[in-house]
Amino acid sequence: MNALRPPAQIGSVRLREPLGEGGMALVFRGEDRFRPEVQSAVKLLRPEVHADEMLVRRFLREGEVLTRLSHPHLVEVYAYGRSGAWPYLVMELLPGGSVKACRGEAPARLVRRLVPTCGALQVAHAAGVVHRDLKPSNLLFAADGRLKVTDFGVCFWEGAEGRTRATRSQMVVGTLGYMAPEQHGDPRRVDGRCDVYALGAILYEFTTGQAYAQVQLPPAAARPGFPPRLAGLILRCLQPDPARRTPDMATLGQELSDWLESAEAAGWGEEPLPGYRLEDRETATVAAPRRDEGPEVRLAPYLDALGTGPVGVRRAAAEGLRAAARPGDGPWLLAALGAAPEGARFALALALGDVGEAGALAALLALLPDPFAQREAAEAAAALALRSDRAAEALAALREPGLGAPWRWAPRATLGDGAWVEALRAAWPGLNAPLRLQALEAARRLPEDLRAAVKAFTPGASGTLRALWDDL
Repeated sequence: MNALRPPAQIGSVRLREPLGEGGMALVFRGEDRFRPEVQSAVKLLRPEVHADEMLVRRFLREGEVLTRLSHPHLVEVYAYGRSGAWPYLVMELLPGGSVKACRGEAPARLVRRLVPTCGALQVAHAAGVVHRDLKPSNLLFAADGRLKVTDFGVCFWEGAEGRTRATRSQMVVGTLGYMAPEQHGDPRRVDGRCDVYALGAILYEFTTGQAYAQVQLPPAAARPGFPPRLAGLILRCLQPDPARRTPDMATLGQELSDWLESAEAAGWGEEPLPGYRLEDRETATVAAPRRDEGPEVRLAPYLDALGTGPVGVRRAAAEGLRAAARPGDGPWLLAALGAAPEGARFALALALGDVGEAGALAALLALLPDPFAQREAAEAAAALALRSDRAAEALAALREPGLGAPWRWAPRATLGDGAWVEALRAAWPGLNAPLRLQALEAARRLPEDLRAAVKAFTPGASGTLRALWDDL
């Protein structure tokens, strides 16, 4: 366990008692000695993931994005950066809990809470920022009762995605149960309509008591007596084809506001829908964090989906597994890998790459001949090897004569393989355009000196290749 201690103070903000922790971050209450009336939350990236450059960039980008956006229903970030080895965000404290406490409220009351978040997200979308991970735990109440959108850590920022290198085309970004279908493809090719889908999924679940991803039914079938016009608005948000979905948050906010003024809404403003039981309000959502701390309960549902679901569900479950995995889960993940069906090994490998310990490296390298998991195992092995100072061992297993298989390029580059750079220099004139594209994408992971070397012998690129070349 890393013994690095959190800073006692960041600027004028003193860190007080811990407020909570997750797999990637620790949160403390902050007190500003120059503004004692301002209560803040200080979010620190856990030391176990400080070596993961992509996670650090993603974490700090949330601060950069939110300092550029302003809306009464967006969480406010006061400062961000690094304090010694610790990446941090200082943000407003939202002590009122999440919108999950409102599950099962009367439809009109719930809609009234959510309408302002449409305006907040429309401001983000207008600035080229797509949240991509909107879910109940990211909608928090301020002390004055305002519901605010938080956690832009995996957002897509138009014009900056390539510069920050915070998302790769093969990643799945989002949370199982609230992800739009198009998010199972390249997560960089989405727009604000994926947030519309997520808000529709929240509306569906919180008014019917059932998760749309689980039942795939019209609201009236899930909850008899559902207001017909509101049902139509929600189903339009949940259209699998983005072209048929509610086009933007401004439209959705206006449609929901219009419904609130309608005669239909007047009958649904005070009481939950008929038959809504207390147990419905207490049932965890598909994607809600589990209260227990054990990986056998927290991670097992994702493992089940990986073994039994269709391709889209498996990909979403893989990202859900990674997001739910915490430091210390490595032994459970390693044991699960030994018994997992072939369709689940890639996800377990990726999770081990995030939180596994040095002893998991051999198991990851053993997956390199497995066609169902070799790419993910190679990437995970590179990440784990860097974190545990075993880069030479991983590189010895990943190297092949010359350039080798393209799926090995990115992890070899991550490990700073100078032999791969020399092989690329020799092979570059004969590579076709798709292979050149893969090579430059991999080269972006090289240390700075080796990136400069690649840039020197690959001039003259154009189009997409030129954008990657410029980014080296």
